[in-house]
Amino acid sequence: MQKIILTFGFAFVATLVSAKEIQATVIFENLSNKEFTSGTLTILELNKKIKVKQLEEFTITLPEKGKYRFVFIAEGFNIKTSYPSRMMHRNNTRIIHLMEKNETNVEEFFSLSITSNMNLTDEQIEVRISQGTLNFIIPGIDNLISEEYIKFKEKYGVGLYKENCAIDPLFYKKTTGNNQMISNYLNKKYGTKWSFELRSKPLGVR
Repeated sequence: MQKIILTFGFAFVATLVSAKEIQATVIFENLSNKEFTSGTLTILELNKKIKVKQLEEFTITLPEKGKYRFVFIAEGFNIKTSYPSRMMHRNNTRIIHLMEKNETNVEEFFSLSITSNMNLTDEQIEVRISQGTLNFIIPGIDNLISEEYIKFKEKYGVGLYKENCAIDPLFYKKTTGNNQMISNYLNKKYGTKWSFELRSKPLGVR
């Protein structure tokens, strides 16, 4: 009898764990004339890397619903990814677009908009806040700003800018640098309470 109860208990726990899992679908679209050979898909929150050798749709199991950032890198391509802000059972598809590499445009964008902003002093940051030009930066395929970020800017003076740009190592490094600089400033001025007001946090911000 005890063995039966234990078996039932394990089965019940397994069912609960399985119920929390999310099946995410990854779809690739090669919008370039270049032949794809291989790439790497990284899920940042899980520190999980997946080698991709063919642009075929596949599914992956996530431990539970929530926010997950998928970064895909393939040599010779610029990458854009469209996805819901939070993965749910019925909102669970990532679409990864591969495009022709255009190093010049990417470099020009960062040299003008991010690089010069990664090492601002607190005084310079406060000037930018007073001007309404200090923003967290995230990748995005639209210009819609959520209500939580609108309210956040009204309270703290820091807005959100979506850049429809390739998600590659250059984008990731410089965007997280910008966001971490702002995060450090807010921590010094307000403590960590401000971060709890953002459910959807920018790259580089915990």
